[in-house]
Amino acid sequence: MYTLYRDGEGFGVRQDTTDMAVVSPELRPLTARRVASPRVAYNQWKSFVEEGRVRGRNPDPLLLESWERCRQLNVDPAPRSCWNFTPMNQIEPFTNLLREIASDVEQRTYAALKGKGLLLTITDAKGRVARTCGELEILKQADKLNFGPGANWAEKSVGTNAIGTALATGRPMQVFGQEHFCESHHAWNCTACPIFDARGELWGCFDISGPPDADHSMSFDLVLNAVRELEKRLFHMHMVEMEGKFCSLMSAAFNSVLTGVLSVGVDGRINSANGAAEALLGQSGQSLRGRFASNFLDFESFLARQKHDSPRAEPVELRCLTNPNVTARAAPVFSIDGQWCDTVITLTERQQCRSWTTPAALDNLSEPPKGFAAILHRSNAMRETIQRAANAARTPSTVLLTGESGTGKELFARGIHQAGPKADGPFVAVNCGALSEELVQSELFGYCGGAFTGADKKGRIGKFEQANHGVLFLDEISEMPLNMQVNLLRALEERRIVRVGGSTSRPVDVKVIAATNRDLAQHVADGAFREDLYYRINVVGIHIPALRERTDDVPLLAQHHARRLCSDFELPYAGIAPEVLDVLSRHDWPGNVRELINCMESAVNNAPEGYIRIEHLPRQLRDTPRTKESDMTPHTEQGGFRLDNVEAETIREALQHHNGNVSRTAKALGIGRNTLYAKMRRFSIDY
Repeated sequence: MYTLYRDGEGFGVRQDTTDMAVVSPELRPLTARRVASPRVAYNQWKSFVEEGRVRGRNPDPLLLESWERCRQLNVDPAPRSCWNFTPMNQIEPFTNLLREIASDVEQRTYAALKGKGLLLTITDAKGRVARTCGELEILKQADKLNFGPGANWAEKSVGTNAIGTALATGRPMQVFGQEHFCESHHAWNCTACPIFDARGELWGCFDISGPPDADHSMSFDLVLNAVRELEKRLFHMHMVEMEGKFCSLMSAAFNSVLTGVLSVGVDGRINSANGAAEALLGQSGQSLRGRFASNFLDFESFLARQKHDSPRAEPVELRCLTNPNVTARAAPVFSIDGQWCDTVITLTERQQCRSWTTPAALDNLSEPPKGFAAILHRSNAMRETIQRAANAARTPSTVLLTGESGTGKELFARGIHQAGPKADGPFVAVNCGALSEELVQSELFGYCGGAFTGADKKGRIGKFEQANHGVLFLDEISEMPLNMQVNLLRALEERRIVRVGGSTSRPVDVKVIAATNRDLAQHVADGAFREDLYYRINVVGIHIPALRERTDDVPLLAQHHARRLCSDFELPYAGIAPEVLDVLSRHDWPGNVRELINCMESAVNNAPEGYIRIEHLPRQLRDTPRTKESDMTPHTEQGGFRLDNVEAETIREALQHHNGNVSRTAKALGIGRNTLYAKMRRFSIDY
């Protein structure tokens, strides 16, 4: 068996080394279904795409409805290959799960199809191809249609086809020959069935395809059998997940209540105990599991009464032998057949609750807008920024994200994508600073075959077309070469692009988000950035505050990333000492969240028991004074002298000495450019 795989912008073919001899049992069809011939004639298809109506007898209603959807979606029926691709990393969670649950199903299905000139394909719920496999010759034919991983075979991309129409209708579909809306697919017969998860939501699609002269007699039942098996496995995984969540929930509840809870078997031994029970019985930090309850409680009389008399369902009060201030109540637990099988004992004591909340106000923990859950925050500044970004997500207007390096501009861009009407479309990120001047135009707008030496003969689509119906994120926009900016301006204004070496103007439906850590207005004043492009991308400007401007977020971010890193590295996590959180909150964080994450990774590696203390921090943080600079600012009673004034004057003199050159000034002062820009804003210094 061979599979198609993504190779850059195209596909490659490789042999699957799975031993077919060990795959069993074989999938067998139930009965043969449709004869592999189209239900419409070519002239009927032609009249519909040209006139919008079918001459003669109407085809199947589901097929006709699909054709009508394609016309409404402006799908091009002319011969064409699929050019709508999703980067494989965006469907990686789906492909990983697919590999886990579907490998043997795929192999058994292929064993039943072997030698019949067919291939099988599995897509996600949006029609994006995750797997395409079959015999070598048929895969070569599929490659001509770009029928491989990452290609989008939804109706809005390639018109009526078994995969896209099955996903649109939620029903098994067979689409043969001229029943396809796009003429380039008339040489294929396809059979597909949607896959639903345990919640009844679309999860994916299973398809068997091949040329009309292949043997399609078994396709329908093989597809149904495969989908039925995959849905059973998805249901089983869902039940396992629910069981795990329930156990986790019960464990969390068991260990978080202040009431002590013991589970005691019919033999009088303790099966489990939470931390509160250990503390109330004077055994803090010591496991009670396996010890007799009678060592701590007057349990023998209760045990004897339950064994020799008719078991009572009502709770019974017991005396605590180790702590007279504890009240114990025992409640028997009965099996489904009425047999006494366990006892739950609760221990209570009048006590004062300790608060474990962080200094930040809890009312700041409101639910974030859709798409922005990944941006952790407690500060009002960040909450207001997120709300502005959520507002900007609703419209096609261009957004400019500004902020220092490491503040999370790409996270905001992805949040805007997920929160907006183009969430189902692709998210394509481009680092403008990584593109050479010669490649900017071809990377953004694509090129036609033979446009320049070394160009792909088939040509290649650019980032604008890849992001069609989605979001294009232009990071480091300030680094785009000046002579290339006019081409970007034209694309933004006209919403159309022309490939390099071509003359056809192509429409693109793209929301553009640009980002920079530079002062673009200053770049415009210096002649390094076009003024008209600046105003075109700065329709909705959103400034992301630096981490030092939202210190309330530092403890939350530090704890989250420390816990995540420990989980990733399979290390224990026991928390962060309060004095560490204090040091972290007082640090300036010139590298922002990126620097904080690196700091926590260093601390996690240095904390053998998972509890992070001062000595586990990087040296530059350990040497940080424990008091904020502003708290140490010397001043007279008249307020005549402030260290801030001295610092501001020093920066002004340095800038004047270096003729306003920020890079040379920062180097002379021994600080980074971003830090210098921040201090200039802080002291309202304009150069």
